[in-house]
Amino acid sequence: MNKICIYLCILIYVTAVLACGNKTEVKEIKVEVSQDSIVEIPPIDTFAYDGFNSVAYILAGKQPLDSNLFQNVINSKEFANHKSLMENKWGSHKTKLDIITDWSDEHIVSADTVFYPFGGPDFNYLAAFFPDCRFSVLIGLEKGGKIPFSDSLSIAKYPEIFTAITSSVASNLEFSFFRTNSMAKDLAGYLEGTLPIIMMFMSRHNFEIININPVFINNQGYFEYVDKERIYDHSLNKDFEDSFEIIYKKENEDFHRKLYYFSMDLSDSELNKQSFSLMMQNYFVEKTCFLKAASYLLDRPQFSEMKKMILDNCNVIITGPSGMPYNAFNDSWDIELYGNYIGPCNLFSGRQQPELKEAYLKGNPSKINFKFDYHATHHSLIIARKKN
Repeated sequence: MNKICIYLCILIYVTAVLACGNKTEVKEIKVEVSQDSIVEIPPIDTFAYDGFNSVAYILAGKQPLDSNLFQNVINSKEFANHKSLMENKWGSHKTKLDIITDWSDEHIVSADTVFYPFGGPDFNYLAAFFPDCRFSVLIGLEKGGKIPFSDSLSIAKYPEIFTAITSSVASNLEFSFFRTNSMAKDLAGYLEGTLPIIMMFMSRHNFEIININPVFINNQGYFEYVDKERIYDHSLNKDFEDSFEIIYKKENEDFHRKLYYFSMDLSDSELNKQSFSLMMQNYFVEKTCFLKAASYLLDRPQFSEMKKMILDNCNVIITGPSGMPYNAFNDSWDIELYGNYIGPCNLFSGRQQPELKEAYLKGNPSKINFKFDYHATHHSLIIARKKN
């Protein structure tokens, strides 16, 4: 078969796929090849839609690669101001993140799977501490929401969206955590959930967003798509109210990463213990748990089930004093202390941990030169590794 015939077959194949409309439905096409010929047909990119990535660029204050999308938005003076503001904020913040990543490269064993409960939309520090992470789960009380600019009303409100995105992430950039009350106010407005914040952070960390879909945890503890018929829809208008999966990658990576966000209450009375316990067993046995600015929830009896699941399944726990209580670690754990601990900040003054204070006094904690957890001046970080 000559080259012209081969290229014609490939063209027919591609045309058949593109003709399917919004849903990518590949029909079988037979290509006859002579015995002495080897023809490799390139794979059709089922993630060819660039809408998700374009929105992420805009939210991050970056010029989208496809300038034909959202022209009214990207040509506005508000977007020009947003770009300038985000560049200034991120420029100084990126230096702090690089310090964390350098520290992580030295002190944290590379983690490709990370469970981040109580993290909300904090992809920013997830990426800084775990740059090699390929599979992660973030959980917060906040809803997933919608993708901005997915309808005419949202497009018309782009100035308010820019204001809300910068306001909602301000505390994360300055203090290393989200202020829950402030974020709740911002997300109740034009952002409508955590998804836009995560998209923005992904773009700022130079990831490309490939696809986004609503998901749920089934009775067997596995993640499942809400609508399997719309997985490859070229549309921003999907319902991400409760949870979603984002498929993303670096430009030159030959693999896809996956992030899952679930909006749920992890207290004992609200948690679906059966499906969540199975989820932990399916995905996080001998994996890493990350706990930062977790409001001392695991120190409360109402979260005893969640605390037990983490201790039973994960073999590395990286936490601040507000995450896993120090007295939850028994002799089956090796403990490394970093920074300095003098007690909780004023907001959580009732959450004293005398055992942790004694451990810092008797031990030889290593210094850290970045903010972690709540205390304004004394930053404490704990790495617990389960003994073999």
